[in-house]
Amino acid sequence: MFQLGIITDEVSQDFEFALQFAKKHNLDCVELRSAWEKNPFSFTESDVLKIKTLIDKYQMPIVAISSPFYKCDYFDAQAKKTHIAGLERVLEYAKILNVPYIRCFDFFRDARVTREMIREAYAVPIQLCRKADRMLLIESEPTTNAYDCKTVAALVECIDSPFVQAIYEPGNNIYSPTQEIPYPDGFQYLSKIFKHVHVKDAVRQNGKAVGVAIGSGLVDYAGIVKALLQMDFTGAVVLETHYRPGKTMDEAVLKNPSGSKISEGGEEASEICILALKNIIKKAKAGGVVICKKRKM
Repeated sequence: MFQLGIITDEVSQDFEFALQFAKKHNLDCVELRSAWEKNPFSFTESDVLKIKTLIDKYQMPIVAISSPFYKCDYFDAQAKKTHIAGLERVLEYAKILNVPYIRCFDFFRDARVTREMIREAYAVPIQLCRKADRMLLIESEPTTNAYDCKTVAALVECIDSPFVQAIYEPGNNIYSPTQEIPYPDGFQYLSKIFKHVHVKDAVRQNGKAVGVAIGSGLVDYAGIVKALLQMDFTGAVVLETHYRPGKTMDEAVLKNPSGSKISEGGEEASEICILALKNIIKKAKAGGVVICKKRKM
């Protein structure tokens, strides 16, 4: 059975409050993105030791660090150096916090960038991960070169390293320019290489993706949960809410989620979504039928 968790800044920038939310809902783990207005590249050693004290206090492990690694311009040499330095720090923090996975990207989308160029850019990160015994997980993101599950799978195959695998991000498919069907299509592309799952839901309105509560959008989470149970997935399924009741989230915030702008209104939305997700899981485990709206991309 998989673990169930939440990305903490989808609840609050107050890391302890987010852990309390996780405890309240009997979650198994959390994922760390931003806290106290800082992203993982900005954390100090003091911040990390504070985080360690809190996860020990609440007995709530961190299963992944959502770093912004390589969410930058491939042709900006200084940005790449900054990101490598940031990754080195995050890997040190991951050892302190006993975190196995680091979320990463493959540069902002640019037709000039080839998979072979990206593979070369991952040579040093792979060396760093081998030394730290940690794994990078590439996320599909509509602003990057790997913008859906199919392109992530092709990139992971091209890089060909046990230290670079994938996150299954079905919700991001609704935002993707290809509008790849999240399940079963996206799932099948990544089924042998994903180590971690992010959960969000969305619909399309006037040609744009809009976040909604889990189970009320275009992602077939009933099917996904059943598939995860059937394959005996033991990794983490982590809620990345990306929905606020009565409000459309700003696209700039969604592209670079960090700080108070991503956390505002998150507690209420995350509670709605975690309860809905738990209900889907409960019915899937019982073999019941989960009523979901027809998926038409």
